[in-house]
Amino acid sequence: MTRDTNTGVEFCEAVVHFMDRLMADRDFAGAARYYESNRDLVDAAGGKWAAMMLHQAARAYASLADYQSSLKLARIAQSRAAKEGDNLLLAEIFLTLAGALRDLGEAKEAERAFRDAESIFRRNDCLEGQSRALNLLAGLFYRQHEHKNALSALMDAITIARRLGDRKKLAFMLGNIGRIHTFIGNLADAKKHLKLNLDLSRELGDAAEEARAGIALGYVLLQEGEYQEAEALLTSSLRQVRALSNRRNEAICLSYLGELHYRTNSLPEAEDALRSALDIAGEFGSTTSLTGRIMRHLAQVKMMSGQKVQARRMASKAMTVAREIGDKVEIGAALKIKAGLAALDGRDDEARQLFVEALSTLDEAGVRLEKADAQVAAGRSGLFSTRQSMTYLFRAEELFSRNKVSGRLREIEKEISEIESRQTPRAGTKGAVNIEGGVDFITACPEIATFKDQLAAIGRADLPVLLTGETGVGKDHLARYFHSIVRPSTPYVAINCASVPGTLLESELFGYHRGAFTGADSQKKGLLLAANGGVLLLDEIGDMPIDLQTKLLGVLESRTVTPLGSIHEVEFDVKLVAATNKDLETMVEAGSFRRDLYYRLSGMTFHMPPLRERKEDVPLLLKHFMNRNGLLEGNQPVPEEILRRFVEYDWPGNTRELANKVKRLEVMKDMVADGDLVELSNAVFGADMPEQAGSLFDRVEQFERQLLLEALVTAGGNKSAAARILGIHEATVRTKLKRYGISLPMEMPS
Repeated sequence: MTRDTNTGVEFCEAVVHFMDRLMADRDFAGAARYYESNRDLVDAAGGKWAAMMLHQAARAYASLADYQSSLKLARIAQSRAAKEGDNLLLAEIFLTLAGALRDLGEAKEAERAFRDAESIFRRNDCLEGQSRALNLLAGLFYRQHEHKNALSALMDAITIARRLGDRKKLAFMLGNIGRIHTFIGNLADAKKHLKLNLDLSRELGDAAEEARAGIALGYVLLQEGEYQEAEALLTSSLRQVRALSNRRNEAICLSYLGELHYRTNSLPEAEDALRSALDIAGEFGSTTSLTGRIMRHLAQVKMMSGQKVQARRMASKAMTVAREIGDKVEIGAALKIKAGLAALDGRDDEARQLFVEALSTLDEAGVRLEKADAQVAAGRSGLFSTRQSMTYLFRAEELFSRNKVSGRLREIEKEISEIESRQTPRAGTKGAVNIEGGVDFITACPEIATFKDQLAAIGRADLPVLLTGETGVGKDHLARYFHSIVRPSTPYVAINCASVPGTLLESELFGYHRGAFTGADSQKKGLLLAANGGVLLLDEIGDMPIDLQTKLLGVLESRTVTPLGSIHEVEFDVKLVAATNKDLETMVEAGSFRRDLYYRLSGMTFHMPPLRERKEDVPLLLKHFMNRNGLLEGNQPVPEEILRRFVEYDWPGNTRELANKVKRLEVMKDMVADGDLVELSNAVFGADMPEQAGSLFDRVEQFERQLLLEALVTAGGNKSAAARILGIHEATVRTKLKRYGISLPMEMPS
């Protein structure tokens, strides 16, 4: 049927409105079909309504993942709108065009189209459109791992959203900023923005955004090692997204729960969650970052379960997906798993090469958390020399320390301690018994010195001691000092309540008889009885499960313990020290720590100040650790420049971080035959230190020396490998070594 122009325009207008309704109802296939059945109207009507009809069709095809058709229609719509001079419609078309280009992998063209849209909206004073374009541009940068650009675009978008008073959009963008900070490892900033996102979404009654924020915040808690909080939030968010029938977010949430379960050694639960996530993710395509990530986690579970064949198969699938979509993060993470599998098979050379390749790839992607995980895996693998293993672990520790990630920090410190213990046995490790005296607690802090003087009287009064303070302030060492002055010839037993799963902590503390539970094929004396007559440290008592707190209270009050599987009570006598980095009073009010147990433990409470508040201790501790690690002899003074650096630093990881930085300095000193300690300390601190005075040339030269030393340590002294890490020619490395007077030992240990 033929129509005159006016009739065509009217009918085209009706078609556009009907397609609007279909798109609002998410009936994208219906919108595409309706366009196809009326496409002859485009030529018949022409003008603005034809451009709008083409644009709606382009949006429909994009939603159906037919990006080529979307791109073709968007370009025609762009031409029509430009002729009509409808700038706002043209800007909207540019957004659709940019989205199609982005999803086709044409990042540079997509960026230009997003910027064109933002520019048109800005010139036409359309703040809402401008904010939307900036948010989409940030998403493109995020995909390309251009995180600084993404954050910059989002901050501009947030400024506009505040001017508009659009709190819903503000919440959404706060969440996106939080996700970027999570991705690049700035967990404190991530948590701050995601909490704002969550609170604002709840206030606005936006259930979908609340669930999305809960998932993202749960993931941050997971990365911090706060597993109980993470599981509670992710489980709640999973219920929300299921109620909203949001399948993609359901898959994401399940994938995070799967990762949480295998981090806490609940492997069957991990596999169930990840299998469910993979089934749902498959609905959105078999080659997406989501499917690749889930496959990679499944490979990790299979490897941890000892199912190497299935692990290799799943890791290969994950790698195939990651390479197909060019996702460097997933490529690096898959390489890490392949390295672990090669190590299990005894292919050590291949495993080492895969670890180095994984770290290089993750470094290029700019993702610090995944890189830290790979560093931990490499450090604990046993494939590298002690020097290299410690270097990998120190780097991961620095990230966790800067972000005050106490849960992960405890894990990494345990790895470092285990490596150190293989060289020099240490007292006070988890479940270990120490009967040696002679411990001192070095301090010039008046508060700590006063408390030290009171410890002998506290011991005679038989009062329990509660030590509070940040991770790494020396609570465990002060407990060992207490033991050395009140019961020096008796057992000293320490257990970290956070490092032992709740299901095992009870048997560790109370012991068990043979047959008490599955796997109890012998009798075990619990740590309470192992400490009988001596001192027991319950470290990180705030992480003890609430049901076990009840049992512990009864045991402490009765001074008797009944091992699991027994009916006989056994008396014991211990001096009890409890330690925590948490606020137990707040936990008591929240119901997560028993009030009566808190009162029982806090007979004598002492809060240990962080190292940044007692800088007078830094020179003493620095000299002690440098002497212990062979960097100074006797009364030789600490070089003034090194002392200044250590005193100026803020020490988020406290005394433990100071000890580890000195250990790292020792590692680098061993690496460089004639290295100057002051120059090596530059590399130890790296970007943690404030900018130093001096000319630009001096600072560039200092930074270059630092990079060179870091690369040599990572490469085990191999100049060729160091050159590859730095992305320069080996001859350049040799020239710079000569220029800076850095010489290496004739033979480097492998």
